[in-house]
Amino acid sequence: MFLQDFLDLARAKGVLAQEEFEGLQYHRFSDDLRRYLRGTVVLGDMLVFGYPKIARILSLEGGIPRHIKGPFYVEEKADGYNVRVVKVEDRILALTRGGFVCPFTTDRLPDLGDFEAFFRDHPHMVIAGEVVGPGNPYNEAYPPGVEDVAFLAFDLFPVGSWRPLSPLARYAILEKYAIPQVRSFGQFSPTPEGLDGLKALLRSLNREGVEGVVIKPQGGRRRFKYVTPFINIFDIEFSSHLLAELPGEFFIQRVIRLALSMAELGLEGGEELGRRLGAAFLRGFGSAVEEFRARKKVTWTFFLRMRSRDRVALLLRHLNRASRHVRVSLVRLEREGDYWRVVLEKRFLRSTGFLASALGGSFYFD
Repeated sequence: MFLQDFLDLARAKGVLAQEEFEGLQYHRFSDDLRRYLRGTVVLGDMLVFGYPKIARILSLEGGIPRHIKGPFYVEEKADGYNVRVVKVEDRILALTRGGFVCPFTTDRLPDLGDFEAFFRDHPHMVIAGEVVGPGNPYNEAYPPGVEDVAFLAFDLFPVGSWRPLSPLARYAILEKYAIPQVRSFGQFSPTPEGLDGLKALLRSLNREGVEGVVIKPQGGRRRFKYVTPFINIFDIEFSSHLLAELPGEFFIQRVIRLALSMAELGLEGGEELGRRLGAAFLRGFGSAVEEFRARKKVTWTFFLRMRSRDRVALLLRHLNRASRHVRVSLVRLEREGDYWRVVLEKRFLRSTGFLASALGGSFYFD
């Protein structure tokens, strides 16, 4: 009765959306309401909490001693997109950060881990993780050394609650089922010696091209993320063709993080760093200008593999709901072994419109 009363309140507040996936009716929270976060999903009488945002710290020396008083675990921050994997009746589904059933990830789950065995023994648990790699419908960028989409678990918590298991408990359970997890770098302490060790680790990860780390205090639910200098330039390189699409803060924040982390980790940038940063901006947006001159649009064409042909249409509908400023269309669909090879094109309407106006001679005041 409590759940139904709360759903009625959420509906009255305008934050409850009804959705459907392959005949399954469910509800998702489109915004926060009390302790229920955006992306919380209600599947029948099952409540799957939305995944909380992770606080970012810009200074290890200032942030860790201030917020963490005891030992903490450090895990790799994977560069991908966030999903929660759950079992609903006889189906295993992947939920996006916003609370949608993702047609693509759900389709590829059998390739990403032995979830059937896990949920046979733990039907009332939720696995939170990151999907990384090329051939995904959301991210152009992906970490090095990955040839196809892969799943990396980073949290485990019960249905109806947001009380994640400790890292050690999660490691033991998921290792038993051979479900891949993010790399763990062990325990550190908030002492000067511990921070020196963490900085050395981050310098090593920076050389590898890793995005960064997530810091998990022992016994605490608040986590912190800290990124390597590398990922800031990487993000700008992969996003600068959308200078007219993304807010300026996206780029400014990455330049700030780059400068702060370079200084804290004792890394020398010099002229080469400046040249690379400048090239990251100019080369990316320059390619968008060239594409518009040639094709009158700004796009990203990519391919992915799916098991079910029927879910391709569901994926297109899902992607086209995500933004009014991006349109996704099917370019080609062909059989490739056990999969369907799906070629998609994302057309960026805001960038296309801006360049049409600017190159067409329109004036504006700034």
